[in-house]
Amino acid sequence: MADQSIQSAVKDLQQQSAGGTGSAPVNANGEAPKVGQALGWINREIHEKGVMTRAAETAMLYVNLSKIPINPDLLKLVTRDEAVAAGVMPFFRLGQHLRVGVVDPTNASAKAIIDRWTAQKLEVELNLCTADSIEEAVHIYDVQQAVLKQDIVTNIEESRVAAFEKEIQILADLKKRVETVTAEEALNLLEVGAIKTGASDIHYEPEETKARVRFRIDGELHLIFELDKKIFLNIINQLKYKCKMKMNVTTVPQDGRYSFAINARKVDVRVSLIPTQYGESFVCRLLDSGKSFLSFAEMGFQGAYLTKMEKLPELSHGMVLVTGPTGSGKTTTLYGLLGRFNTPEAKVITLEDPIEYHIEGISQSQIDEGHGYNFADGLRTILRQDPDTVMIGEIRDLETATVAAQAALTGHVMLSTLHTNSAVESIPRLVNMGLPEFIVGPALHTIIAQRLVRKLCVCAEKRAVTPEEKIKFETILAGIPAGALAAFMPAAPVVVPTELLSPHGCEVCSKTGYRGRLVITEMVSIDTELQELILAKASGPKLFEVARKKGLITMQEDGVLKVLQGLTTMDEVFQATNIML
Repeated sequence: MADQSIQSAVKDLQQQSAGGTGSAPVNANGEAPKVGQALGWINREIHEKGVMTRAAETAMLYVNLSKIPINPDLLKLVTRDEAVAAGVMPFFRLGQHLRVGVVDPTNASAKAIIDRWTAQKLEVELNLCTADSIEEAVHIYDVQQAVLKQDIVTNIEESRVAAFEKEIQILADLKKRVETVTAEEALNLLEVGAIKTGASDIHYEPEETKARVRFRIDGELHLIFELDKKIFLNIINQLKYKCKMKMNVTTVPQDGRYSFAINARKVDVRVSLIPTQYGESFVCRLLDSGKSFLSFAEMGFQGAYLTKMEKLPELSHGMVLVTGPTGSGKTTTLYGLLGRFNTPEAKVITLEDPIEYHIEGISQSQIDEGHGYNFADGLRTILRQDPDTVMIGEIRDLETATVAAQAALTGHVMLSTLHTNSAVESIPRLVNMGLPEFIVGPALHTIIAQRLVRKLCVCAEKRAVTPEEKIKFETILAGIPAGALAAFMPAAPVVVPTELLSPHGCEVCSKTGYRGRLVITEMVSIDTELQELILAKASGPKLFEVARKKGLITMQEDGVLKVLQGLTTMDEVFQATNIML
């Protein structure tokens, strides 16, 4: 009789399952559960409803954690054992606001953990839940960690990264696996491969009868393999799903973002989609939170420019601009500066579109043009947050330039980027935007223009300098003021070389002859004399002439000095500065 009552209850619950608080009472085969299983499920359902009622009576929120997808990053806030013992589980975070499931808010262990989060400046919102749902959430976490250890950790050896040519060959060999595994697993293989090869971007490109997958490594695109269009479609559909893009829309551009875990760190992926003749084309920018930012010397700053960069964090107010085209390393330089300004005594806020790297200790704000949150309005808002240093992703218009300059004049350090070809050109660019000279001169402190060139691998070989190269060296070195040259290479007299290092190629650099990149740069510091020239509306050539006397060397000259040191080649320098040999 009791069994009949339970079966009747199961039948009723099956009919009501769409509105229930737990899972539908069927097994993996879609069948009604056995009597014992049904009883356990009914008890769980009754328990959940009891906690829901208690939450309403105490004016608290209720949550069933078994129905909430929990980001593994949140579980770093509490250990697995702490969560089970104290009956607490964080399940959602937005900024400093943290939502937490808790079985008993008066439990001493739970209160201690909550107090710990509060001390970390987190705004904790408690939600009543059952111990069963916490155990289920912990079980899901255990499964996720097991999957990560099996599918990712064993696939990446961060202590010994092989030459990317070998890794690409391995990926090419894995083409058959990509064609046989699920789309989710295929995407995971490509993500791991991109991290292992040091790629900055993954390109998914449809063509008429096939599709290409390419990685950008050290600024150069490398073909990984080509796929059947049907398999490619499955992968990009999985990509759209992870990015929360509109699955049924294929004719308009879309942007999205997702993240994946590599060992103990998270990698954010910024995704851009455009429709093309043969389908949707994707570019995925990899933003590795585990990436350590280089020192200014490691980036390639040398001599007088390195000294200036090291002194910039002592700045109390003024505008620092980093200029150059897309892909010239502006963001890396800005983040390097942010790291130096980020001290316990300073308030640092950024306004970015999008946020590329999350930095602990810095308040980072995301632009949202669709909801009216642009650079100009966002900058006005964050200036009310009492910042010492502000970084805005880009000065795009007069309104943003005006607010940024006024902030620089009123006791703030402003860091930003601008699209100009050289450092001095930034001054007339701001004026042409509509910013008056009497604001530009006093607001500007330093302008940094830069490009990226590939570094020679250790396998580089010596060769004789050609007559054409000898002429180039003589012309360029003769144009550098003697004082400026001494400030960059004081150790020995600079002479035209008879030999140069040339790319050779080995397994380390995958036969390219290059490994890694560095900046070539030029910097202008706005002193009183240059301020007066700006106020007097001096021309660009006049400003350059005065800056030259004060030690300016151009990007091309900086590059040539690096060629003399065996760091890069003339081809790289002239290609980056858009001048042909």
